Amino acid sequence: MSHPLRIALFAGQFPVVSETFILRQLTGLLDLGHAVDLYAETRGDPADAVQPELSTHRLLERTTYMDMPAECAPWELPAWPLAGETWVPGAAEAIPNWRRVADALPALRRCLERAPALTEQALSAAHYGARALSLSALYRLDRLSALPGRYDVLHAHFGPVGESFRFARELWRAPLVVSFHGYDFTRLPRQQGADMYARLFAAADAITVNSEFTRARLLRLGAPAEKLHRLPMGVDLDAFPFAVRARRPGEPVRLLTVARLVEIKGHEVALRAVARLRARRLDVRYEVVGDGPLRRRCERLVEELGLGDIVVLHGARDGPFIRERMAAAHVGLLASVAVEGDAEGQGLFLQEAQACGLPVVATLHGGLPEGLVPGESGFLVAEGDVEALAERLEHLVLHPDCWAAMGRQGRAFVARHYDIHRLNRQLVDLYQAVRTRFVAPTE
Repeated sequence: MSHPLRIALFAGQFPVVSETFILRQLTGLLDLGHAVDLYAETRGDPADAVQPELSTHRLLERTTYMDMPAECAPWELPAWPLAGETWVPGAAEAIPNWRRVADALPALRRCLERAPALTEQALSAAHYGARALSLSALYRLDRLSALPGRYDVLHAHFGPVGESFRFARELWRAPLVVSFHGYDFTRLPRQQGADMYARLFAAADAITVNSEFTRARLLRLGAPAEKLHRLPMGVDLDAFPFAVRARRPGEPVRLLTVARLVEIKGHEVALRAVARLRARRLDVRYEVVGDGPLRRRCERLVEELGLGDIVVLHGARDGPFIRERMAAAHVGLLASVAVEGDAEGQGLFLQEAQACGLPVVATLHGGLPEGLVPGESGFLVAEGDVEALAERLEHLVLHPDCWAAMGRQGRAFVARHYDIHRLNRQLVDLYQAVRTRFVAPTE
């Protein structure tokens, strides 16, 4: 290996139990001998499950938070007009805008002393939009300009995070890599305009995509083709050991989904398909690991469908628990659906399930079809088609003799295309390449 790199990794919130792919990439880079510091907008929910890597790799000690007012992040609420006021969701009273501006004056003074040109940009709506109007861009600049930097490469996960921190490329005079994942290139451009990443695309030295679906969407948004590099989120094959799936006499067929309880994951479709299996007197159990805003809705649907004795909603859990449930499962299920143009770029659960030897059933949605071998390691059905989903699941329930071969195909597929150790080495190669080509911005 060439000399160790100093890497600054940027995230929105950290830690987030549903974003284990960021955590695994971070720990993988550390295990390769590189020095990685994490910069996050906000702290994770303390009620969330805690991943063991946080302590084994002392990740919180490597994390710097922006520590800006809530009206700046995560809410990005404008501080104008000066005579107006700001209501933060859940707050008991409004904040006068003049007070917000007055509180930001010390940060403004420090930024003007350290980086006057970047300060002007941070306050310009033309450069930073809502981030300028909310003063969050100023606070980020104040936080980072007080630090020495001295990084070989900067890497932001998710488009909005890259946009928030793109000034760091000039501030710290290091190349910027940005990774897109899903909502950032589907829902947000529809809401904020197709040109929302124009400045980011121009500034970034490289952009990683997790699928060809993602690549095509970013090209449509104006990303330069030469900057796009396919680099999916990977799976630690040692952490997800392969096992041949077999059904013991009298044992129910165990279906498993690991996904946040949000509409795009298609939980309602999956539950209705499981209800049809129940109506056909098939002996199944269905477990869902994940939490989110649809928790109560899913609980009510389980009750309405009479599935309380065969469906378990575990909520958000840590990696060891998820791997335990994968070891006990027979079939992986991800019934994702498009929601007002929102789509998934990869669907990492499918690769994790296949790595363990699970046959999988998924939908023709976003980048999901690229993440399995249709007809060999799993099946694909149309989005939202409850009956088609039920039929594919019924086929697997009635034909356990095909599980072993499908599981082996899936494991081999993931080993070829999603091995996290190989992908992390490719990421380091990309870092080295952009570092070699980097030309620091002029003063």
